[in-house]
Amino acid sequence: MYPKYEDIVNNIKSLIKRKGIKQGVIAVRAGFTPQDFSNMLNERRKLIRIEHLPIIADALEVDVNDLLNVSAEKG
Repeated sequence: MYPKYEDIVNNIKSLIKRKGIKQGVIAVRAGFTPQDFSNMLNERRKLIRIEHLPIIADALEVDVNDLLNVSAEKG
């Protein structure tokens, strides 16, 4: 089963919180304005597109699978 959009957003928010990094810092690292990134995470106007996932994962220093909450052992 594939993750829902809301699950991906919640995973990103959770990772930001766990790492203790401000959302704006991740936004800048990923090449977004803090406002655009906030809009993406709060589903206002802008959506996270598939091509954003590796960029956001790099900014968070995690694997893309962590954003999708997919275990590497799962097929």
